[in-house]
Amino acid sequence: MMLTILGNIIEMLLKRQEVITSEDVKTLLKRTNIQISDVELAKALLTLEIYKKIHVKRVKREGRDIYQIMKRK
Repeated sequence: MMLTILGNIIEMLLKRQEVITSEDVKTLLKRTNIQISDVELAKALLTLEIYKKIHVKRVKREGRDIYQIMKRK
């Protein structure tokens, strides 16, 4: 269920802009009162990438892992 919700949120955000970050996704989830850990988010992003829905790139920012999410071409 979380994978479906996350996939729909990412799809909605990618319609507005080409590249989003995992922080954008977390912010939107927080607004809807859905709690997700960093590990769960990383697993869900990996699963969506395996199913060729998105492309994920890991970037270090301020000592943390931030994921850039793009549409699969």
